[in-house]
Amino acid sequence: MSHEEVLLTPIAEGDSEALLPIWSDPSVTQWTRYSTLQSLQEVKARIKQLEQKKHTSRYTIRKRDDHTVIGTCGFKRLNFLHETGEIEFELGSAFWRQGFMTAALQDLLHIGFERLELNRLEVRINADNIASQRLVERAGFRQDGVIRQGRKWQGKFQDVLLFSLLRTEFCS
Repeated sequence: MSHEEVLLTPIAEGDSEALLPIWSDPSVTQWTRYSTLQSLQEVKARIKQLEQKKHTSRYTIRKRDDHTVIGTCGFKRLNFLHETGEIEFELGSAFWRQGFMTAALQDLLHIGFERLELNRLEVRINADNIASQRLVERAGFRQDGVIRQGRKWQGKFQDVLLFSLLRTEFCS
């Protein structure tokens, strides 16, 4: 699937209803740093928090043909002095393994390296999340190390893998 199959748009409160089924799905949120949401009010509050957070930029992932919201992705911990940032993403489970996240990740990398002129992008992935590890490795990311017990989910600590991609590796 080409990156032209998806469209990234800045997240907005109007996306709340479309994001509720994604952010309320434990099979999706188990891989994120966010808790599973239960209500439209919680989704609106999270969107507002993402919009107001400094050094953060979040987008909805939409199918280009009908503009259906299928997930979100974006940057956090943007540091323009050191030209670094961390990316996050999640996709509704109905859209897994169809190439949509691969396409969205390519768009996000272009934004990070070309528009934001970053030199290094990082992503942290739960050690059990094999699909996301393969996704970022196919995009050229390299594993830098393991953050032992770096996340807590449902009362249990999980190891997190740190991956990075440099601008020279992406553009070459």
